[in-house]
Amino acid sequence: MKTTHLFLLLLMLLYVSNAFPQAQRSEGTLSGYVLDKKSDERLPSVTIFVKGTTQGTSSRSDGTFVVKNIPEGKQTIVAQYVGYRPQEINMTIDAGKDNAIHFELEEDLFNLEQVVVTGTRTPHFVKNVPIRTEVVTSQSLRTKNAQNIFEALEAVPGLRVENQCQSCNFSMVRMQGLGAEHTQVQINGQPIYSGLASVYGLEQIGTGDVDRIEVVKGAGSALYGSSAVAGAINIITREPSAIPSISADIQFGNYGTNAYNISSSMRNDKGNIGLNVYAQKVDHGVIDETGEGDSRQEVKQKDGITDRVESKLHNVGFSLYVDNPFFKDDKLIFRGKGINEKRAGGIITDDYYKNPFTDGTENITTNRYEGEVNYIKPIGQHSELQFNTSYIDHNREATNDSFLSDYMDTHDGDTPNVLDMRPYIAKENTRVSSLSFKSRLENHNLIFGVQYYTTDLNETGMYTVVDETSEYYGNAYKSIAHKHAREMGAYIQDEWNVSSRLTVVPGVRIDHHSSGEEYTSDRKVFDGDFPKTKFDETSFNPRLALKYQLTRQITLRANAGTGFRAPYGFSEDLHLCSGSPRVWKSSELKAETSRSANFSADYYGDHFQVSANLFYTFLKNKIDFADADDEVKKLGYTYQWENIDDAVVKGIELMVMVNPARNLNLGVDFALNSGKYNNNRGDWAETGYADISRYIPRFPSTTGSVKIEYSPKSWMFTLYGIYQGKMYIDYISETAENSKIKETEPYMTFNVRASKRFGLFNIYAGAKNIFNYIQDEKHLDDAAFIYAPLYGALYYAGISVNINY
Repeated sequence: MKTTHLFLLLLMLLYVSNAFPQAQRSEGTLSGYVLDKKSDERLPSVTIFVKGTTQGTSSRSDGTFVVKNIPEGKQTIVAQYVGYRPQEINMTIDAGKDNAIHFELEEDLFNLEQVVVTGTRTPHFVKNVPIRTEVVTSQSLRTKNAQNIFEALEAVPGLRVENQCQSCNFSMVRMQGLGAEHTQVQINGQPIYSGLASVYGLEQIGTGDVDRIEVVKGAGSALYGSSAVAGAINIITREPSAIPSISADIQFGNYGTNAYNISSSMRNDKGNIGLNVYAQKVDHGVIDETGEGDSRQEVKQKDGITDRVESKLHNVGFSLYVDNPFFKDDKLIFRGKGINEKRAGGIITDDYYKNPFTDGTENITTNRYEGEVNYIKPIGQHSELQFNTSYIDHNREATNDSFLSDYMDTHDGDTPNVLDMRPYIAKENTRVSSLSFKSRLENHNLIFGVQYYTTDLNETGMYTVVDETSEYYGNAYKSIAHKHAREMGAYIQDEWNVSSRLTVVPGVRIDHHSSGEEYTSDRKVFDGDFPKTKFDETSFNPRLALKYQLTRQITLRANAGTGFRAPYGFSEDLHLCSGSPRVWKSSELKAETSRSANFSADYYGDHFQVSANLFYTFLKNKIDFADADDEVKKLGYTYQWENIDDAVVKGIELMVMVNPARNLNLGVDFALNSGKYNNNRGDWAETGYADISRYIPRFPSTTGSVKIEYSPKSWMFTLYGIYQGKMYIDYISETAENSKIKETEPYMTFNVRASKRFGLFNIYAGAKNIFNYIQDEKHLDDAAFIYAPLYGALYYAGISVNINY
């Protein structure tokens, strides 16, 4: 899709939105203006609407507005604006008259009036939620210039996003020291981003339809099921607005870093049907700024191999909201989304990497389609029934040089027959269905729920027998893998408001998980059959959360619970080894379990907020990736998963946000972390790194960030600084004696952005990693040896428009 196509799509959306006409003329008119209460400045683009109706508009560039066709009688008029507290005014609309009103909005400096739902599955303001929740708002997405979820999660306290492959840019998120496999990523509360999608998913989930992201840290299996050992990240999409609107954004940057976004929101005459549509295109050109070396000076030399791979990403989707489809108070929601991405990396000289079957090349195509139906039915005044079902079709074709290099190594440098060169192909189908019932009984908010998750994954790929002791040494074969998982869960939670100050939230969930893997090959490659693996386990996970309002400004929270992670859907199976029988997973492998506790104290002042959060997680039967032992190699496997040890992660997070002057906001957060296994890791036992092998790799001992926002009138200036302390990272060399555990240096990167509003338009420019920091050591024989940026500054500039009518 080119820029001209996006322009045509914009025209089409304008046409479609005009097909949703405004409500018929009523008898009253409302006019007025909107002020910033502190500065007395007029505010443009504020949403004004009549509560319970579809009548609404947005304020003009001078802050004035007119709302027509308002039913006479008593009405509630609402003004909403990003970064401000919403204001409601009750008034009587007189027929045939122009009714006057004005709003004075107060800034919501620290997003305390943001409504969140993830922590308890019930809506709360951030300042009142019983389980501490971090929020990435739509405004924050803009100031970060976040085109995808990977960029959106940068600088969130307790989270660390990282790149784990130079050849394909496989990315992941760590929460409080634990890897992506311990964090459940949800979309609108449903765990539909796991399995095959988890490998490249963070960069493939665009932000074109994202309203906010909620982050809940600490064991969450009591509500969310498997994999929520470290916590949950919930991506909340936008709802259709009462006012028809269309937004577009075009951005260009160096190294072909370009982005195009367009979206539209509209409702029909009666206001009972709302539609959101959006499209996003993001292009990344290849970057080569660094090469192999043992010092930063050496690393700064280009080597003709991609540091950032070439990628082209498309996201398109819609959400259709229907009020009262069957009864007078129910709601039906349909959502659909399509993702297409192509990425390629390797040797860039003479465009060598564009041939997917060359050595040193990775070439990956992803096609993903999501469909969701959500039905909500209030029952009486205090209860609600909700049903949700989702279906995901995820497909990937990938090539890397594993088959080519193994074949050449076993055939004196000869290359395989061209007819044997084919991509790894994976097809995954996932279904998630859930049913929940909520009821408010005096000072209790009860929720009961059941959830069923099923996924089937089929894979094929080409491999070579590399075991020199095998009589089939050098034989090429096609592997066929069939994997499946089934999980049934039921949970109950009581949100008990013991008093105006104390809230107690006990909850418990029971899950039964079963999964299995079966491999076959198109020819005999060892004396026997690939063994099947099977896993069945029932898990029982309680959680208890407490919130105590010590004073009007001070809130204390505590959260303790257990979690579990079933041995299924390992990222390295789907990334490094392409799901082949090269990776052995024994049926005796035990599920990981955890015990987690968090305690936090928050001070909410008018212009000052201070937060402290203590966290502790004990992880039992930690699963890790290792070379296959001799017995496993005899079965035809190269690697294996094993329960290596128990581990403990703990630390303290501190955060301060302050508004020292008008239009100036400052924020600083800092964390002290510790993560260790109980014992030295066995693969380093006979080396000089045995003692430090106890430290969990890629978990910095200190992390932090600083944010400065200055917004005089129509300007907005933002500076982000992200700090990472020392950490340990494994370097696994092809030459065993060169392997080591490196202790990295602390470093800090900075991002800047400036924007200026001109009526309906917003012009902006910015840069990431402005001081060109790169890591000080690099080795090509370990593509995962990445602990800091591999390239310097990225510059961008763009223009956006938002039209409400």
